[in-house]
Amino acid sequence: MLNFSPICSKNIEAVRRAYRYCDYRVSDYSLGMKLMWKSYFHPQVAFSNGCMIVKNHFKGAVRFDYPVPCEENYDMQGALEAIERYCMEQYIPLVFYAVPQSHLGELVSRYRKVDTESSVLSDEYIYYAEDLSRFQGKHYAGQRNHIHKFESACPGAAFKALTPADLPRLERFFERFSYSSPKKGREAEVELKRSIDILKKNNPWACAGYMEYNGEIIAVSMGEICGDTMIIHIEKALHEYEGVYPATVRAFAACFCNGVRYINREEDAGDSGLRRSKTQYRPKWMQRKFDVYVKTELSKWDKIPTIRTERLVLSTLGDGEREDYNRLCLNDERNRYWGYDYRTDCPNPDDAYFLNVARQDFSTGTAINWGIRADGRFIGEILLYDFDYHGGAQVGIRLTRDREGHGFGSEALEAVLHTGLYTLGLSVIYAKCYRENTKSQKMLSTHMEKTAEDESFVYFEARI
Repeated sequence: MLNFSPICSKNIEAVRRAYRYCDYRVSDYSLGMKLMWKSYFHPQVAFSNGCMIVKNHFKGAVRFDYPVPCEENYDMQGALEAIERYCMEQYIPLVFYAVPQSHLGELVSRYRKVDTESSVLSDEYIYYAEDLSRFQGKHYAGQRNHIHKFESACPGAAFKALTPADLPRLERFFERFSYSSPKKGREAEVELKRSIDILKKNNPWACAGYMEYNGEIIAVSMGEICGDTMIIHIEKALHEYEGVYPATVRAFAACFCNGVRYINREEDAGDSGLRRSKTQYRPKWMQRKFDVYVKTELSKWDKIPTIRTERLVLSTLGDGEREDYNRLCLNDERNRYWGYDYRTDCPNPDDAYFLNVARQDFSTGTAINWGIRADGRFIGEILLYDFDYHGGAQVGIRLTRDREGHGFGSEALEAVLHTGLYTLGLSVIYAKCYRENTKSQKMLSTHMEKTAEDESFVYFEARI
């Protein structure tokens, strides 16, 4: 199982190395982005199959970045499989965040059913580094005119690399910037604070510089090289100096972008002023990124269907069965072969815990639980779970003690196998039981094919 940890001193070098050679050209795949917005995205990293895997948690959900290769002999398919197993084990939906357009097809072709989302507000502006370092050609006449005005009004202004010794002047700059900036409101304040915090730190991975005039800083910019692209994380200037922005853009590119092919100036987030500015610099293309929601076969059902057999009714667990369901879930003797101890996740469950978990699992498309009833009385449950995103799922069943030995488990299993394969559209349904659980082995063998066994379990599967 993947072992995630926050970005910290123990892993930051490994994280930076992975991003340094990442060729996705998307700002989300950069150390600066993860550090600046860590309180929003809450990123955690793990390493598997020669790839770095990043798990984010925002807007109340877990979302994964597309894996980033960090070793020469990486296995991208293995990394994706590790993410899938993690989601299955944690019973969380599989969602990828900010997937580069160049890799979208790999995910769409990998899974049976996916939903994708993109927004013009998150498209990122990509430029040729040489263009921004020179501003040559008629297309950049406006930028050159602004720079000439700046140079005439501020003779002797010079661009310099930022050093720790510049911190006092940097603080004075941000005091002036905060006072004069036309952008107000909570979001602008948060973004400014994060910019200040990261610029104050001595980040060896960052390329940071400033425009100086009369001994004071009047503009500052910071970026990070990822693959063949410079990602611009920060760009601030005092608006009272006309032309200082294009002058800083050109000077930063000339100073730090030798050896890189592209510059990513990130998204505009719908800000009309930013959109005009970024568009005037003549982007070569807009880097689109996608959120990818991988669906299981359960997405076709908006409610749990009722299944009827000769003696049984299988349907959603009801509030009136909460007490019976709790007794089944809490009975250690009945659950010694169940393979899961509820205390792992909740040592002291309340009366609604088990029923709420079952409903939540169905709503997220990770499992479906049917209550089994005979003569109108609750006698157990059967569920499909561990949907593997490739047409497979596991089946599990447990009955109350007084209803064992009457064929009810076999009857429920046969009905769910048929429903799962022929109605839900699964390709294969798996099951396993402990070797010493001879009753379950006999029942499973009646409806499924034995495929393997090891020291602990016997494995079965059913296919169309």
